[in-house]
Amino acid sequence: MGLKRPRSLAQSDNELLKEVQKHVRLNLQLWGTTKEAGERLASLYSVETQHLEELITRTLTLGESNSALMLAARGTGKSSLVNTVLKRLEESGTLTEGMVVRLSGLLQTDDRQALKEITCQLKLENATADKVFGSFAENLAFLLESLRCGSKETSKPVIFILDEFDLFCHHHNQTLLYNLFDVAQSAQAPICVLGLTCRLDVIELLEKRVKSRFSHRQIHLFPPDKFDPYYLDTFKQLLELSASFPFKEFSRKWNLNVARLVEDNNVIKVLKRLHNTTKDIRALKTLLLLCVCQLSDEQPQLNGQMFVHAQSLFVSEAKINMLQGLSVLQLCLCLELVRPVDNTRGIQREYQLVQLMMTPAQVTEALRHLSGIPTDVQQWAGSSFA
Repeated sequence: MGLKRPRSLAQSDNELLKEVQKHVRLNLQLWGTTKEAGERLASLYSVETQHLEELITRTLTLGESNSALMLAARGTGKSSLVNTVLKRLEESGTLTEGMVVRLSGLLQTDDRQALKEITCQLKLENATADKVFGSFAENLAFLLESLRCGSKETSKPVIFILDEFDLFCHHHNQTLLYNLFDVAQSAQAPICVLGLTCRLDVIELLEKRVKSRFSHRQIHLFPPDKFDPYYLDTFKQLLELSASFPFKEFSRKWNLNVARLVEDNNVIKVLKRLHNTTKDIRALKTLLLLCVCQLSDEQPQLNGQMFVHAQSLFVSEAKINMLQGLSVLQLCLCLELVRPVDNTRGIQREYQLVQLMMTPAQVTEALRHLSGIPTDVQQWAGSSFA
């Protein structure tokens, strides 16, 4: 008969484990949005950061209108870098002279919604409540005119941040982009239009009249390709417990263990495979979350086997996972995984041709993990007639 752990000790370990998972998950969730992560990005892209900061500063202090596009792969840190620059300008008092309008191509799916959001963020709902405008340009001009308090030099500058910029290119006639770039080019009001996108060919999506009013200023962010030290440093920073963690002794041991993980062959092998597949930090965060979920009272520290298991979960395919719960009969019919062939109209349902929506390799992989499959079914699945 084994010895039972004291209830108070087990309860203390359980609370410690919950606190560890809470802090690490919060760190994974907030990575890229914290001030420390933003400053790290700013130092990594120092030249681009300085260019962007000067661009916005000239609009805020000199009333100079500008437009630019920031192009980088997803997960590189475009939004985080812009937020870091705006935070710096806010701390220095420069941003207090202007206003920031944030739009997203995922949320504002047409120009009417975009104009409504601009009105809301500029806090001009009351000014436009009893107005009737003949066109989009007239409405936008009124909004910018409402921010004036004298000459162009004393007008309130507006910084427009257009996230998912390429989606705005699909709006009807690109009216929003045309009018924003037109205002910036003609210096009707001090505005800075900054588009964020992951599409390198976004310029080709612009209509000719829009393209002619764009400054063609582009800021590219190229993530570092080096696995060591950049990727490994990011790995450690995502897992390390901060100074605010209440259990100081455990925090010290945890951080020492994290430092040792980068010397574990299993961990390095998993991280290098992921790094060679994608440089997106969000993929790394997903992998680490799968590792953290394996922590238990018996194993409160991360180890190499957890990363190997997390990798198997990370690369598993959804269709293969769906097959795990099917019976032999359902597997033979492949229920919910077949669809009728398109050119079978007019044919009775029981005679319609169907198409398997899985590759033979996926079927073979799923069968490999299923137990109790009859031999004839396995042979049928592997035959050239299946």
